[in-house]
Amino acid sequence: MCLGIPMQVVEVDGVFAWCEGRGRRERLNILLLGETSPGDWVYAVHGWAREKLTVQLAAEINLALDGVAAALQGKTNLDAYFPYLTTHQ
Repeated sequence: MCLGIPMQVVEVDGVFAWCEGRGRRERLNILLLGETSPGDWVYAVHGWAREKLTVQLAAEINLALDGVAAALQGKTNLDAYFPYLTTHQ
């Protein structure tokens, strides 16, 4: 299993884009996305931008990834990282 990360497009060059996210900069293939512009958020997996993300969804994924990192560091109160799992309707 692999996890993708949200990245924001900084520069587009044909079917590739320079993107930044979670402290890294990566050149992604954006062929699967159609028209893509600087400022767009994408879901990056193994050098490919797999889909466009809303700003909100990118933030939720980043928060969940922060929660995974916290769990790996031994933290046990993870409710703040996964608010959609702890809200009661």
